[in-house]
Amino acid sequence: MDNKIQNKRMYKNFTKKKKKNIMETIFGFFLLGNSLFLFLSFFSFIFHWKNDQSQINQLFDKDIVAENLLGKIGATLSHYFIHCGIGISSFFFPIFFLLIGLKILFRGILLLNIYKFITYKFLFFSIWIPITFYLIFPNYGILSGIFGFEIGNFLISLLGKVGLGILVLTSFLLYYVIIFSHIKNTKKLKKEKEKNFKDNKGLFLKLFHNFKKNFFNYKKYEKKEYAINNHPFFINFKEKKRRIDIPILSSSISIHEEKKEKYIEKDNKKKILQILNYYKIGIDQIKSTIGPNITLYEIFPKVGVRISKIKNLENEIALNLSSLSIRIIAPIPGKGSIGIEVPNNPTTTVYMKNILYSEESFNKSTNMELPIALGKTVFNETFIVDLTKMPHLLIAGSTGQGKSVGLNSIIVFLLCKKNPEDIKFILIDPKKVELSIYKKISKSYFAMLPNSKEPIITNIYEVKNILNSLCKEMDKRYDLLEKSMVRNIKEYNIKYEKKYHFPYIILIIDEFADLSFSFQQKKIEIYITRLAQLSRAVGIHLIISTQRPSVDVITGLIKSNFPARIAFRVSSKIDSRTILDCTGAEQLIGRGDLLFSNKNELIRLQCPFIDLSDLQNIISFYGKKNLKKTNTFFYRIRMNN
Repeated sequence: MDNKIQNKRMYKNFTKKKKKNIMETIFGFFLLGNSLFLFLSFFSFIFHWKNDQSQINQLFDKDIVAENLLGKIGATLSHYFIHCGIGISSFFFPIFFLLIGLKILFRGILLLNIYKFITYKFLFFSIWIPITFYLIFPNYGILSGIFGFEIGNFLISLLGKVGLGILVLTSFLLYYVIIFSHIKNTKKLKKEKEKNFKDNKGLFLKLFHNFKKNFFNYKKYEKKEYAINNHPFFINFKEKKRRIDIPILSSSISIHEEKKEKYIEKDNKKKILQILNYYKIGIDQIKSTIGPNITLYEIFPKVGVRISKIKNLENEIALNLSSLSIRIIAPIPGKGSIGIEVPNNPTTTVYMKNILYSEESFNKSTNMELPIALGKTVFNETFIVDLTKMPHLLIAGSTGQGKSVGLNSIIVFLLCKKNPEDIKFILIDPKKVELSIYKKISKSYFAMLPNSKEPIITNIYEVKNILNSLCKEMDKRYDLLEKSMVRNIKEYNIKYEKKYHFPYIILIIDEFADLSFSFQQKKIEIYITRLAQLSRAVGIHLIISTQRPSVDVITGLIKSNFPARIAFRVSSKIDSRTILDCTGAEQLIGRGDLLFSNKNELIRLQCPFIDLSDLQNIISFYGKKNLKKTNTFFYRIRMNN
């Protein structure tokens, strides 16, 4: 009986060991696979992160193809490890998994207790390398990640850059002192452990033999002293690790793709052909293009058909299509066709973050001095213009049609594309609430008068002072350009790149009508006109918006100096003519639908939308990004009432 019981126990122990060997082998290969997967994902992320970032929230969309070697999962993992984590130091993860997997499969022949050494090294370098990269290369976020950015910013605010550099250097010196002292103490122990695994077969044969034994599950012995023990600090570190998202990458807003309903498109084509045939208007061809908010139907009339005939059928076509309003472009500039713009139902929202992360946006804005993303065209192309080429912008539209959102998108795009050393804002907000959210970035991105109580100007008396001081700044810059023998601010900054630098100044007035009806109307209009006429060459640009597009607000003198204009939906043709010198703005559908006019070119766009919560996160992010005060002060000019 005793022998039977003993045999049963031996059989149970043998089966347990066999199952344990199988599980260890599977787990070892699993770690090796994870190591290879992460390494290829991270390596591919370095080259394709700009194209894949905007597709992170579209993980289950079959129509979207990621450029990462490991697909959407590889792009997502790389984004959270490298961009939202510890930057380029994330390559420690595949190395760590590789060493542990080899340790399990080969039973520590090659690696011994190196995993413990790698664990401690990983914890140290994953903290200090991102901080060091942020200190040396603050403009390359992929090296430091959000972890290095946040911790580095916090330490710089406490110690300054020099103090942080001393702290990093001291930490590395102390680390190597501790490591070398530990190596000396454990050198003898490692030699003794290595002797237990040496035999006449050689290193390669020994590795292969032990791998063979482990794979087919007939090991003769086990070494408990080489079993992998998870260090408690490592577990706590993984549990406490906090994921930090850049505000402009916030996934609080889902990305909607346009729904191309072909049956509606074909049905509208048939209805347009029916109404034109009824009035005996011959058509050679009809094409359609689906945009975010409208569908453009291009009609190619036969030779001899008068354009006015089709244009006069605007109401009949709208009735036949059961549409609220349509807009006929007769003819389309540069094409031998007539366009009929029909609103989509439902429309597709264009989000600012999709424009920011698109490769098209990056390529178009690279060579621009002051790039502005105004939205997407009917052909779903991102429309970006250079403010320096306009050189000023007039925005008008009725209440609730997207004017404030459009103004916010302009400011946000400039913040994301330019450093505070290159651009300064002057914000005038008579309503006191529209632009108050930008107070957090006043230390780095604002130009203001000395001893100003508020960074955003709301008092009419202060408006007069800032405009007068801005004119003096313009004259001062012109004097410097004359002495430097250059024609504009771009040439000046290139010539004196290492010594002097002039930032671009953008004056933004949210509600110009409130200033126009004040008792300082004439003086303010004189300053605005003078700046609009002369300030282009010295890098001062104006953006004026109003929700009252009347003749007494947008005067002929103002319009003549603002060739670039944006019109959101207005209530009448008169208001449309006041803004654009033509009709069409009264036929817009609202919710960010706009017409952009620049030098006799009229383009219909869908303005990008940015949510208030995302806007607050972006402003907070850029408010913390540059802690050093770099705001520009003008001379306060005393004026007699």
